[in-house]
Amino acid sequence: MSSVSKLLKTILRPSRAAFILHDLFKLERSVKEDKEHLAEAFAWLCRAQDAGVTGGVASGYYPPYGGWLEPYPETTGYIIPTLLLYGERTGDSGLVERCVRMGDWEIGIQMESGAVRGGVGVKTYPIVFNAGQVILGWVALFRKTGEQRFLEAAKRAADWLVDIQDPDGKWSMHTHFDVPHTYHSRVAWPVLEIADLTGDRRIHDCGRRNIEWVLSQRRENDWFDCMGFKKDDSPLTHTIAYTIRGLIESSRFLDEESKRKTLDAAGKAAARVMSHYLHHDAFPDGDSSTDMRPPPLPATFDSDWESVDRYSCITGNAQMAINWLRLYQLEGDAGLLDAARMIIDQIKQTQSLTSGDPGIRGAVPGSSPCWGKYNPFSFPNWATKFFADALMLQESVLQSREESGV
Repeated sequence: MSSVSKLLKTILRPSRAAFILHDLFKLERSVKEDKEHLAEAFAWLCRAQDAGVTGGVASGYYPPYGGWLEPYPETTGYIIPTLLLYGERTGDSGLVERCVRMGDWEIGIQMESGAVRGGVGVKTYPIVFNAGQVILGWVALFRKTGEQRFLEAAKRAADWLVDIQDPDGKWSMHTHFDVPHTYHSRVAWPVLEIADLTGDRRIHDCGRRNIEWVLSQRRENDWFDCMGFKKDDSPLTHTIAYTIRGLIESSRFLDEESKRKTLDAAGKAAARVMSHYLHHDAFPDGDSSTDMRPPPLPATFDSDWESVDRYSCITGNAQMAINWLRLYQLEGDAGLLDAARMIIDQIKQTQSLTSGDPGIRGAVPGSSPCWGKYNPFSFPNWATKFFADALMLQESVLQSREESGV
């Protein structure tokens, strides 16, 4: 499909054109209380599942390709814990039922080897990263329901990851673009979760070895090699944040010395991104905000923690907010909390609460402005998932501060 055809598909509906015009003319959207943004985000995630028909969640709403896409095994997996948490907060038992359908769909398409399928839809090849994210969903369902089938499916996927791991701890088979990735720390995390549940030392060692390999890729300036999808790419904040989050959560399952080293590495990388966010004019020549807020976080960074981008990856922004909040919980640095709150407020500006298009209302886009290179003119489900996670974590952090009198 040509770029002209994609653009025409996007703008021919007034509701879709309105979203583009908002960014083109830098119009302000009304920002409401977090709970309203959260409610609309979850309503959209439920519509995305309904659009997927099978129980899986549609990959997203992509006007350039006609609307809702097929269900996505990877992201359906990690949407499960998000919906379960919101269901606990709201008392909505219907969200548990939705998550069970998601988990059963994942079991139904799990490969004979235990692997999880790659790509959008039901493809014939496995991908390491997808296996880790679906394990997170199955583990959350097992903890919520006690149903053994979810634990068994997760264990099979973890066994597959053990079997195909390289001796030095990385995964180089069945990976995106056939290269190892340090963002596989986010695979080590669910592997360690399964080891903790089952007591399987072989699985634990698999997760630990991967974290050791990730740490071996760290440079003196706190950068990690291999954070991008491709070998020589400047990675998106999306995959940088994956790397950091995987380290943070994996550290909970490591011995004290390894935990300290892992958190130190994660914290320093997160601080590099935060420093750029707070102190760099990422969008010069008048494109930055006219108020006192920091300019938007650029979509990618190079190995010197610099960027030439003039757009943001909204998924990465939300994930980075989560990382700053998680590190604030662990370290108590108020600067981390302040940065997270500022960037979450900026993300709220990208979410339409009034659109008449059910594929747009409540979702956040891939990029801001919406024509940026990451999923242009589209609304990937994982962007809204991580935005919802960030809002809920922020609420928990602020509530804890209030209860402790801080």
